[in-house]
Amino acid sequence: MLERNAYEDFNRAYRRGFWRKLVAWISGESNELLPYEEVRRQLPFQGQRDIGLQTIPIDKIVGSVGRYRDFDRAYLPTQRETAERWINISKARYRDVSLPPVELYKIGDVYFVKDGNHRVSVARERSQAFIDAVVTEIDVSIPLTPDMDLDDVIQKRDYAQFMKETGLNKLRPGSNLELSDPGNYQRLHEHINGHRWFISKERGYELPYSEAVTSWHDQVYQPLVAMIEAQSLTTALDNLTPADLYLWVSEFQWLRREAYQADTDLAAAEQKLLAIYNEKATRRLLQTLRRSTWIDQMILAQERADFYARTQIQTLRPGAAIEASLPGKYEKLLQHINVHRYYLGLERQSDVAYEEAVASWYDNVYLPAIQMILDQDMLKEFPGRTPVDVYIWTLDHGQALEDVLAGEETTPPASPEQGMGI
Repeated sequence: MLERNAYEDFNRAYRRGFWRKLVAWISGESNELLPYEEVRRQLPFQGQRDIGLQTIPIDKIVGSVGRYRDFDRAYLPTQRETAERWINISKARYRDVSLPPVELYKIGDVYFVKDGNHRVSVARERSQAFIDAVVTEIDVSIPLTPDMDLDDVIQKRDYAQFMKETGLNKLRPGSNLELSDPGNYQRLHEHINGHRWFISKERGYELPYSEAVTSWHDQVYQPLVAMIEAQSLTTALDNLTPADLYLWVSEFQWLRREAYQADTDLAAAEQKLLAIYNEKATRRLLQTLRRSTWIDQMILAQERADFYARTQIQTLRPGAAIEASLPGKYEKLLQHINVHRYYLGLERQSDVAYEEAVASWYDNVYLPAIQMILDQDMLKEFPGRTPVDVYIWTLDHGQALEDVLAGEETTPPASPEQGMGI
């Protein structure tokens, strides 16, 4: 009777294992035990220690040293060859025979069976919640949890390596910068290095790396992630992490900003992003961003801040407010200032300091032009735009306007709406 019950238990467990394997194959989800040696090889080893006899939750046993192909993730048997040993242990359990503790390795919050795989399988099939085990703990810096597969382990390893290399594990220990694709950590490194280069250039000395990391994290990464979360992108695209979205949105913002400044087709920015990242996920993100205006508003705010910082116009001329309403226009203003500086230098036959050129441009070019725009009531031709927008448009189309007024053209320049990219 006991032997028949034990055989039936094995056959039932084996059938359940077969169906779980089929479901995993259809769904594409992992159903395999983690191989201890492979997991151990992927993680930075910091030592080990015996912690003695413990009572362990069985559902935290997720891997095996040598039998990871004989059982699935639920420790159901997957090989008929395991039947004899499995059935003998099941019979012993029916007879209330006391079995020795299993031997486990502990890594993080999970366990791997060194000895006792069949005992774990039988116990789990009988709905046993805990099992006695002699445990050896492996010290690693990466937390492992029962829901992880081998890809997750590798991902955690790469994340921990990134945090250690940048020092963010100590500089900002509570921050979440985990990416779903470990290959993209190099791009985060590039963002930090780029930020360091710009800040160093601005300050006139090389910024220490740790200072650049915290500056990038606090002034670039966190504000953009906060905006992404405020726009509910983390909910709409829940398969992507906040760091994924930071990377994609920031690079899309940069590509879009380049397109605005070069007056090129914005679709080109989307194609460049598709070429860099996973096409399917990127298309979903782009569909969401196309329906939003906050990206352009963010670009505009950044360009305005960069313009004020570069020119120091509000220090040179307190109260100066140069407010464009479209992205890409502040770059044109900087070009106008550089041209003015060049001609001012030719006139004086000497170099002109940048700050002096900015003040001269503001007093002798910009303000008179703005006053003329207001006096001529030109804003009525540009509904919803600012005097700065009109100033830029008139400079961009100045030659065309002169030609029309001189009778040299038969067609007028592009309309204000077209000229402003509306």
